[in-house]
Formats: sequence, structure tokens, C-alpha cells
Amino acid sequence: MRYLLIFLITLSTFAQNQIVGSRSYIHLEQVNGVWWFVDADGEKFISTGMNHINHRIRFADYNKAFWAEQFGEDIIRNNSINCRAQSEIQNWMRQIVKDHENYGFNTIAFHRPMYLPDTYFNELGIYFLGKIKMGEIHAGRVKRSQSKFPDVFSEAFKIQAENVARAYCSKHANSKYLIGYTYDDLPSYSFEEYNRKIKYEGHKGGLLFHPWITDIINQDGNSKGKQLWISVLKQHYSSAEAAAKNYNLAINSWEAFQTVSFWEIPSDKAQWQKDQTAMLKYIVSAWHEVNRNAIRKFDSNHLILGDKISCHGKGHPDWVYQVVGNYVDVLLIQDYDFFNPQHLNKLKKLHTLSNKPILNGDHSYSYTVPEMRKAKGIPVANFDEVGEAYYTYLRGISNLPFMLGWHNCGYMEQWQGSQPDQTGKEQTGFFNPFGLPRTEALEKVKTANTNCTNWHNEAGQNDFVFSKLKRYKYAKK
Repeated sequence: MRYLLIFLITLSTFAQNQIVGSRSYIHLEQVNGVWWFVDADGEKFISTGMNHINHRIRFADYNKAFWAEQFGEDIIRNNSINCRAQSEIQNWMRQIVKDHENYGFNTIAFHRPMYLPDTYFNELGIYFLGKIKMGEIHAGRVKRSQSKFPDVFSEAFKIQAENVARAYCSKHANSKYLIGYTYDDLPSYSFEEYNRKIKYEGHKGGLLFHPWITDIINQDGNSKGKQLWISVLKQHYSSAEAAAKNYNLAINSWEAFQTVSFWEIPSDKAQWQKDQTAMLKYIVSAWHEVNRNAIRKFDSNHLILGDKISCHGKGHPDWVYQVVGNYVDVLLIQDYDFFNPQHLNKLKKLHTLSNKPILNGDHSYSYTVPEMRKAKGIPVANFDEVGEAYYTYLRGISNLPFMLGWHNCGYMEQWQGSQPDQTGKEQTGFFNPFGLPRTEALEKVKTANTNCTNWHNEAGQNDFVFSKLKRYKYAKK
């Protein structure tokens, strides 16, 4: 009887623990209703890190001589990083890791140069996110480069994705400290979220299609993407004539739609939005499915986090999080806010929609020092408030069973003149450009990072403590 009881208790405990991924690598476990990252040694953790580890901050005109002396003169060539100077770059990476570990950060986050030999993070013993890019999908960057959104439905894109995955995953399939794979930064999946007017050539600035749709539906009529668009129209209109009438096209058959490469401004704007949404669902699904399948062909060991999704303001419509949740293990988001009831409710909603645990991969509070005009992040009055806001936010999300951590938007400050044209954006951070820590903030940051595992152990059991801080308004410089 005693052995039966032990067996039933063991079985009950196992039943409470949900596991996603391989136990031999970093994976997910839901223990008594609380989600965790768990490494190969069985260590539970939530992820804390810093973004924007890049050479423009550390090797600007005003500080590059200082850092070249620290890491080795060969690290710089023609005002850029010498990618062949592997020893010097490793010196730089060791400093990066030291700065993280000194203040309780455990993860090298999303934003960092692609040329860093990130396999070295395994030797340094720090968790990191993998960056794998199958194609350019950020609508703004596609437009600026005058390129086209990749045809995610084509065999050519599938082959391209597999080639990229083969090259990157071959280096990382056995990485002990790799958390998982990420894709692109803040793609605008929905027409509503694309916050600039999309000027369609020939329409004098009038809104028409999301650029992803434009590039796909203007293809040859035999392409899969064009056929999917026609199938959407067939579902939404009683006849080809009705669809053509809405788009002011002088055609009267579905076959004729195959030859259309210029679309007129629709008469029924509400129906036009429904057409776009249905097509975008196909596009977003295909993008994630091809990426996931390509990675899984060469690495079945690590988690998939996908694109970092903007949730600012109203964010994307609900369907986006539902679709993305079908293809990722963790929902990777970017959302800036104080920890308040509104933000709490948003996180709960995103979890419900996606049915996935969440990692806030980019968010910060900023104090604009005299060397800056305006820094990224939620502005606060001083570094003490930066630390206070950080502490409150991390403690708050650690009390949510489905939250897996937060990566601060900024490692090192970027002052005026860091960009070649002297007009680049300034960057907030916990260190000045010469590596001196902002201790007024970091004391509270370190305390939060050190305690977040204990807080998460008690997730859902404690009352929430909300921030009392407000956005600070700086005088114009």
C-alpha cells in the first residue's frame, strides 16, 4: 500500500509538470502551473538581459581609442569592426559577459551584431538568443531598400530558408546555453499596426494594400500567393463581377483576376479590410511555418521564439497572436510600460490569445544625461527612478506564472555623434560609453535580478505592487 501511495504521488507530480523541448538542452517546464526556462543541468530560470550590444556605441569617434586599447588595436579597421580579429572580439565578448554577470543578468539578448561568434557564449557560460534571418520582412526596410517581400508560398523561399537554417543551426544544434531561435525585429503583420501611410505607386498617397500583400498579389497568376488571393476573393464575394466592382476593375471572370497587376482603390473600405486580413493570415502563417520547418530539419533540440512582436499601444489585432502562437514555443514581444493594471491586463490577454508563455524581449526606462538629446525608453527623472521602475516591473512580471523574463532596451549609452552622420538616435543604458556603471540604477537592478527566481517560485501567490511613477517631461534642448 505504501509503495502504491508513493507511485500515485509521483504520478500526480509528473502530471502537473508540462515539458516543451528537449531536457538535454534549455527547454520549458510548467511546474505547479508556473512556466520556467530550464537548462540541461536542471536549473530553473527566467531570462534577464540587455539589448543593443553593438560597435556603434562602443566604437564611436569619442570612445573608440579607449576601447581599442582595452581589447586590442586590431579590433577596428576602417572605422568598423575587423571581423577577422577573433581574439580581440573575444576580449570584447568577455567584457560584455562580465558586465552582465556583475549585475545579475543571465542572457545575451536579441539586439547584437550578427558577426559576433555567438558559439563563444557557450564557453563563457551565459544564456543567449539565436538570431536567424530567412529574409527581409520588415515593411519599412523592404520599402527603403526598394526590394520585395519574399514569396513565402514559393518553393524558392523554402529552399532559401533551409539553406539559412542549415548554415546557422549546424553551429548551434548542440549549444548548451542557446535558449532558442529568433527571427526578425518588429514586423508589421497587420495593416492596422503599420503606422505609416502606405503610399501605393500611382494612387497619390492613398492607402491601399499592406506591402506584403502588394508584392504577392501582383505576381504571375499561376503563383500560389496569387491563387490564395483569388480564393480569398471567392470566399468574400458572390461573383467575380462583385469583386471586380469593389476594386473598380473592368473584368468579369475569376480567370481575369490572374492577370491583374494594378489594383484600384476599393469602394467598400470595410470589405477591403476583411480581404486584407484574410490574406495576411495566410502570409503570417506561411512565414512562420516555413521558418519553423526549416529549423526543425536541422535542429530539434532548441526552442523557437520567432519574431519580436511590437505590442505598443493597441498593438496588433487579436488574430496575430493567435496565429503566431501556433508556430512558436514562446511569444517574444516588445512592449514599453510601467507595471500597472493596464499592462498587467494586456499581458494576460496576450497569453490567453497565444496560449504560450511570454518573454518581453525589449523594454526600458530612460534618463537622458546631458550628452543626449533624447533617449529611447520611458523617460523618468533620474537614475534612481530607472532602478525603481526596473525593480517594480521585474517583480510584477515575476508574479505572473506565464512570464519568462525581460530584456532591457539598452546596455551602454549611445551619446550624440555616435553615428557617422552625427545625427543618430541616442541609446539609453546601464553603462556610460566608457564602461562606467550607472550604480544609482544598477543597485536596484541587481537586487531585482538576484531575487526574480524566488519571486517566480511564488508566482500567482502574492498581491501585485504597481508602479507609482509617471512619464517625466524633459525640457527641450
